[in-house]
Amino acid sequence: MTQERLVMDWLRFHNGITQAEATKFLGVTRLSAIIWKLRHKHGFEILDRTESTKNRFGVTVFYKRYYLP
Repeated sequence: MTQERLVMDWLRFHNGITQAEATKFLGVTRLSAIIWKLRHKHGFEILDRTESTKNRFGVTVFYKRYYLP
């Protein structure tokens, strides 16, 4: 199964995906590259939003969550 297929299946059955989730659950380490391919080469509409949280040092960090409309 290709990484594009893994990510699309995840997006269909979950509430979006982040880089950390892609690495942990799918073994995908370059999620943004996969999302680019899905959008530009395969024509899927994938939205994203910036989220934030505190890291283990108490510093606010920002990351993208990709999801289907």
